[in-house]
Amino acid sequence: MPTNAKTPIYVEMTTNISQEGQKDQINLEAAGELYRKNDFIYVTFTETLEDIGEVNTLLKVGDEQITVIRKGAVSMRQPFFLGEVTSGSYETPFGKLATEANTDQVSIQWSDDGNKGDISFGYDLTLQGSSAGRYDVKISIEEET
Repeated sequence: MPTNAKTPIYVEMTTNISQEGQKDQINLEAAGELYRKNDFIYVTFTETLEDIGEVNTLLKVGDEQITVIRKGAVSMRQPFFLGEVTSGSYETPFGKLATEANTDQVSIQWSDDGNKGDISFGYDLTLQGSSAGRYDVKISIEEET
């Protein structure tokens, strides 16, 4: 795939959350785009959050790192680097919160042509210094045909 050429894709994302003995799962399916720039692959798509509105999501994917950037009804910027604790932010209409992610699992696999991939990462999240639970994210990306 040429650098900067945008490829239409289909994204499926599942997030499993464990917090204080409670478990929850969030599923998302969306159309988006994939492109390469420098040493990263970028995946963009729009989420519609119930009762909140639309959020534009950008995934910046490297070898063992992922940065999630969300803008819209909620805003978020959180890097996930394997084996590291990273600082970020989460902003809602009610205010901005400081976040920390302790990432202990990152797996990124792309097809030979780079237009199909599976990304998974797991982390413990802290919001404003308090535990916000364990998050395990799986993302499947496939070129639209």
